[in-house]
Amino acid sequence: MTQNSTLDADLSLREQFWRDGYLILHDVVPPDRLESLRKTVDDLVVRRRAKDPDWDTCAAPRSDLTHLVEAGSLGPVDLALHDNTLGISARLLGDSPESVSLTAVSIFCNPAFEPVTTPTSGQSWGTDPRNWHRDVRPDQDGPLSALLAAEDASGSGYVQWNIALYDDSILYVIPGSHRRLTSEVEALQLQSEGGTQSKLTGSVCAELKPGSGVVYNSMLLHWGSKYTRSKKRRTIQLGVRSFGRFLPHQRQCRLRQGVLDVFSADSPQRAVLERSFALFRDEFAVFEDAFRAVLDRDQEHFRAGLQRLHPGSAGHLSSVVILTKIALELCDRHQREDDFESGLEGEDYDNQLYRQLCSRFTEAECEQLRCRFHALDVLLRSGEPVHVSGFLGPPTDYLFEEIPAELTTESAIGVIFSENG
Repeated sequence: MTQNSTLDADLSLREQFWRDGYLILHDVVPPDRLESLRKTVDDLVVRRRAKDPDWDTCAAPRSDLTHLVEAGSLGPVDLALHDNTLGISARLLGDSPESVSLTAVSIFCNPAFEPVTTPTSGQSWGTDPRNWHRDVRPDQDGPLSALLAAEDASGSGYVQWNIALYDDSILYVIPGSHRRLTSEVEALQLQSEGGTQSKLTGSVCAELKPGSGVVYNSMLLHWGSKYTRSKKRRTIQLGVRSFGRFLPHQRQCRLRQGVLDVFSADSPQRAVLERSFALFRDEFAVFEDAFRAVLDRDQEHFRAGLQRLHPGSAGHLSSVVILTKIALELCDRHQREDDFESGLEGEDYDNQLYRQLCSRFTEAECEQLRCRFHALDVLLRSGEPVHVSGFLGPPTDYLFEEIPAELTTESAIGVIFSENG
């Protein structure tokens, strides 16, 4: 294939991904690596079960793999860094490989026992994946309409992969739902009895053969359907996000930094992972700088930080809302942390970065930050805790779908820097 035809193929796939929100790709796992990867993953599952014998007795067992892998079991991380996954992700996002980062490597398994009846959507602890949902939480990400506006202006900022090592027909999706609010027909079906656990109008099954994968925008309405103990499931899930265009709804780094130690210092895999960690580290430095600007009431400096995070000309409101979420999370964590210097064994890199950020602000500064961002946070709430089917998380009074019509990027920044803050 010539360079031009390769470029045309990439553009065609990217256009299809943007239109439908998902792609099914074959031989994501090179055929000559499938059996060895199965064995490696099974060994890791045994290791995970040894840590917690009850782990796979839940309805939908899953586990992070970056704290389980060792020098002899690198197959899942190698796959995550392969051109078939990370490379394709960069091309679908329209970014250079240097500006995307792997965010997670985990495994879905079949449960050891037949799952009980699926709880309905919006229970107090969160949303069961066997209900229809988008990977969006209004309390953590803001209203869906703002997130959609950011992606409409700047393109997709995050892709997620399910890569099957055995036949897998669990995931259902609604093509195109990642670019719009939930339709009236869908909302009525989701609100009906059993609606969050049944096929919706227009839904399709992302059927995967061994070694194939589905890459999708996780704002897509999707459903984990039926998990059963009778059919073996070993499906690797990956996350890849973009940097330098805007703050995507899934922005956290769920990798364990210790995964670096299983690769030799001069290996290309380690170099890619180190670059990934550096992208997150640099972004948190911008967060700190923006929050300092808020404390100093330096609106111009805050806008410069926002421009670094979201340099496009439109869709900035979502990034301002997410900065508000991050600032309040920082304040909440500061209250909970007793020792900023000591880490937790096996913690993910996102927690580590939050701890470091907490250590750079005093309690008084955090209270000032909370005051400055509080007024905007209030505008993102209805005052009536509810749960809207089709979203992650527990009931909350944060707005799920529509952002208030009067709230713009300019008015949001004005609220943060108001004299009452």
